[in-house]
Amino acid sequence: MSKKDLRDSLKRIFIGYRKMTPQIESSLLTLGIEIGRKQNHVVLLIVGASGKHSVPISSTGSDKREGLNIVTKIMRLF
Repeated sequence: MSKKDLRDSLKRIFIGYRKMTPQIESSLLTLGIEIGRKQNHVVLLIVGASGKHSVPISSTGSDKREGLNIVTKIMRLF
């Protein structure tokens, strides 16, 4: 999967993100992103060419831009 395809898939998943749902979790698992939980946060575990990285995100989004901010955090790792 190319970087652009990954970004488009993540945007489609996280548009309008308000909270982590089972549908979002299953979509992320199909992309190879594991999900962990720590108190009030969700931790996305991403295995890339440069190793394993974790991206902490809020379990509930704060505003309409939250989903796009998550995509930006993930894409910085690639």
